[in-house]
Amino acid sequence: MEREDFRSHYSGYDVLDKWSSPDWDDQTREVIRRRLENVPVVRFFTEQEVRTLTAIVDRILPQSDRSEIEKVPIVPWIDEKLHEDRHNGYRYEELPPQRQAWRWALAGIDETARALFAGKAFCDLDVQSQDVVLRHVERGTSPGDAWKIVPAQGFFTSVLVIAIVQIYYAHPIAWNEIGYNGPSSPRGHVRKWEGGVDPWEAQEDHD
Repeated sequence: MEREDFRSHYSGYDVLDKWSSPDWDDQTREVIRRRLENVPVVRFFTEQEVRTLTAIVDRILPQSDRSEIEKVPIVPWIDEKLHEDRHNGYRYEELPPQRQAWRWALAGIDETARALFAGKAFCDLDVQSQDVVLRHVERGTSPGDAWKIVPAQGFFTSVLVIAIVQIYYAHPIAWNEIGYNGPSSPRGHVRKWEGGVDPWEAQEDHD
């Protein structure tokens, strides 16, 4: 499904309207301000790696209904984590250290693209061909020497997709789509049962 087919069930909702409400304290506001205003510059990835990863992100989580300035930035935050070599506190046994894993995997996706589509890099393929490449990676059936070092399926499902989705849903634009109240600190929540919605949270459209 492309983004043009997506419709939020929270039309008109803007989580930033809560900026001065009891929902958020100064620490929460500072975290959100950084996500909105301090998008990091790319310092780890090469220019080609940025092109490859940007094309991958655009297929895994399309934002084609938005202009470039309206899109949730994802590649810069992945880059910052790798530049600073920040870890999740664990590492998958079958994967190399994270910096090497990302470099080999991006090279592997380009290798797979070239093997399947007459020498073309991933970012130069049409979207249908890009999806074919990513399905091969997801299934662990992708050709390329890089995948002898980085398990394709493990990287795709346990690292790549998770990183993209986590960064996307940490952004207020994504919160607006799903009616998320943001990190309710210090207010918290009262109606914590399934389907329970506090009065100060977004109300779903039912039309």
